[in-house]
Amino acid sequence: MEPTASVVPDGLSTSAEIVSTLTGHCIDRLRVVTGPISEAGLHLYRLILDLQELAFDLYQYDLNLRTRRFADCAAGLQRLRGLPSSADLLDQVCQELVHRCGFGRAVLSRVENGVWRPWMAYFSNGDEFESWFARWVDQPIPLEGLTPETRLLTECQPTVVYDTASTNVHRPIIVESGHSKSYVVAPVMRGTDVVGFLHADHHPSSRRVDDVDRDVLWMFAEGFSHVYERAVLMERLRTQRNHVREILSSAVQMMNEFCDAGIDLSRHADTGAMPGNGVLPAPIAAAHTGGDLTARESEVLELMVAGATNSAIAETLVIAEETVKSHVKHILRKLGAVNRSQAIAGSLGMTMREVNA
Repeated sequence: MEPTASVVPDGLSTSAEIVSTLTGHCIDRLRVVTGPISEAGLHLYRLILDLQELAFDLYQYDLNLRTRRFADCAAGLQRLRGLPSSADLLDQVCQELVHRCGFGRAVLSRVENGVWRPWMAYFSNGDEFESWFARWVDQPIPLEGLTPETRLLTECQPTVVYDTASTNVHRPIIVESGHSKSYVVAPVMRGTDVVGFLHADHHPSSRRVDDVDRDVLWMFAEGFSHVYERAVLMERLRTQRNHVREILSSAVQMMNEFCDAGIDLSRHADTGAMPGNGVLPAPIAAAHTGGDLTARESEVLELMVAGATNSAIAETLVIAEETVKSHVKHILRKLGAVNRSQAIAGSLGMTMREVNA
């Protein structure tokens, strides 16, 4: 991962930078020492060695911290994968980010039509939600200027703001309402599009965010994007599966009703003649060869024959259920049938006496 450029505050911000600066000062002092090594020179050498050992310890601590926080982040994402629905994911994502990833609070926002809208949040200090965040929920915040959120739309990478006082941020929500001194923000992606933001900081603690926070939030945001997209896809597949089951169940039920009624689908099917002196009414006979039905009415009739309900037909043809009802009325009128059963029987080439049997 290639982190984006971040705004670093004036002065020294980390222990590692302090150690590095002190080491540099000691080396500069040694360079001006001339002649035999004095006690002061030996002291500088020992101090440089101590500083180098401290720098190694700090590096090891930082590495262990990153490893532990990444492991906690992975555990949080694993728990989210086990949730039953996308709605549950949205309800739990901010809470998981705080509890597992070491932040004080987290906010999930939606991105659409050039604005971002705060949506879900979780605060380690529970009173915060009602005290200030509730009035920001679903309020449009323009994505304009050189704010970190605006850059995310094109860079699609997280940003760490070390100091909100010296950075161009959206102050009404971040500083004036949220009192955030520093924060990290990462994009929530759907394919190549940014569809949301995850904000996090360490409030109410005075601790400022750092590069580790940025990388942890990045890992979590990428994982959440994949988990949520997969959950939505699985829900759509389940819905389609249930629709198919309904259609098949209706078809089986109708065929059972035909069988229980003693209908012989093969008898007289080639001539359309009725036993005795009756013949199939002209409009229904026409339906067997297509008649004067429109292409859409033919599709509706085909699904009626398969046993589909009006709602199932509407779902399959992607039209309104009222439109389906209108098509059914036209089909019955054109076929001269009084109900769906007669229309279906006519399309299958059955006689009127068989329909009423």
